[in-house]
Amino acid sequence: MAIVQKRVEGPDGPVDDEIEHLYAVRVKASDALYMPSGWGHLVVNIGKTFLMTADDSPVDFGETQAVSLPGHADYEPVRRLRGFAYYVVEREGRPMLVRNPRYKRVPDVEIIAASEYPLRRPQKLG
Repeated sequence: MAIVQKRVEGPDGPVDDEIEHLYAVRVKASDALYMPSGWGHLVVNIGKTFLMTADDSPVDFGETQAVSLPGHADYEPVRRLRGFAYYVVEREGRPMLVRNPRYKRVPDVEIIAASEYPLRRPQKLG
């Protein structure tokens, strides 16, 4: 499962504890999710087999401040707020989403399939 969230844009930049958009996406083998600039994402393996991911972003994680590079989300607020707007937990053997109470404003969330994920990579012209 992938959790994808975008902070509210305030007059002075993103508001750390307010989320404007949020998706919980069931992913399976060969699914791909596009992460627009400014969106944070996390992946949780809720299956019984190994989970492998790939990242084709231009970020060099060998850089000392990789998260500050253009196009990469800022995860410092996630650290301070102790996680994303929702936690993925196991209850009675099933995954469940639990709201992180440290966020002031969070949209309701539902789990969608990767085929329903609305964020798409922009098409190149010409």
